[in-house]
Amino acid sequence: MKKTKILSYRPSYIRKYGIGYAATSLTIGMNSNEIISDIFSMQSEYANDSVHVKQAFSKWTYKLLAKFLSAETLVKLVDRLFIKRMSDYDVAYLWPGCSIDVVKQLKKKHKRIIFEFVNCHQQVAKDILDKESALLGGIQTHTISTADIEDESAKLKLADFVFSPSPQVTASLIKMHFDKDKIIETSYGLDKNDLLDIKEQSDSKDEKGAITALFVGSVIPRKGIHLLLEYWKAAGVEGKLKVIGKIEPAAEGIVNRYRDETSIEFVSFTNDLATHYKNADVFIMPSLEEGSPLVTYLAIGAGLACLVSPMAGDGVIRDNIDGYILPTHDKDAWVTAIQKLANDKSLRSKLAISSRQRAESFLWPKVAQARALQY
Repeated sequence: MKKTKILSYRPSYIRKYGIGYAATSLTIGMNSNEIISDIFSMQSEYANDSVHVKQAFSKWTYKLLAKFLSAETLVKLVDRLFIKRMSDYDVAYLWPGCSIDVVKQLKKKHKRIIFEFVNCHQQVAKDILDKESALLGGIQTHTISTADIEDESAKLKLADFVFSPSPQVTASLIKMHFDKDKIIETSYGLDKNDLLDIKEQSDSKDEKGAITALFVGSVIPRKGIHLLLEYWKAAGVEGKLKVIGKIEPAAEGIVNRYRDETSIEFVSFTNDLATHYKNADVFIMPSLEEGSPLVTYLAIGAGLACLVSPMAGDGVIRDNIDGYILPTHDKDAWVTAIQKLANDKSLRSKLAISSRQRAESFLWPKVAQARALQY
């Protein structure tokens, strides 16, 4: 029987985190007796890890070309190489960054086209973030332009299918009148090495102690940083909120108001996230707009009780089982939940055990093979 050949495409430089990490993990994991699944990019840090990782340029070729060619010219060159390579494949699995010209050429060649939607539809995202900007007095909350939205909509019209990593992304696509029969609902995942031992908790409900709450991600309004800091301070619990991530200019004014709060610690982004997850008690993320953040999967892998907004945890966190899914702007609900977890170690332990067990179902090979069944 002829194998289905899939070529994933991410035109930028792939590093071992973020979108490139997810794309590579899923692509490699989809290989089976019926499917050959490769990924192609400008260059990849995974190039020496798997025969299924293809790159346009070697490290030294890339460095040489980068000296003489603009970034735009380099991407166009990679696009041409990808289109040429697609002659050996049946399905184009496209990740963010692909141009509409690439999609049109694939359509002319009668290739099946599947898009990965890592966030909500940009029109829906813009509407959410514009509203938040008004509440914040005009602070910039996004850089989405009309041209961006039109480009995304044009690509969707040419798509055969779209992978949606969360119910929130699915809802945004349906809201923008995308054919729901073309939406394949799935998730992201985590590595086996991301499964950590659960932090020991006391069995005594009455025993209170300082907790460590963890936020990981870009420190920006889109991630709800202004809400997180407000809710944490209002909760007034004994413990520490660790905010790990780069503070973007749009959030500087917000963050500066909390610099002197002894219960809040801002930590520059680090590649050693495991240590922070291992030492935390609670994961907390009131995002306004997301796809399905990888940091949430890491939180359940570490066995943390989770307090998340629908955007940060829908489809991953089970409400009242692995933690709580709370309306983003419901301050009273967030404050109450923070206080509840801070004052009840046995509850934290119960949620932690559940979330850690939940993580097992999101290991990359399982998620990838479930996706492979859709081809």
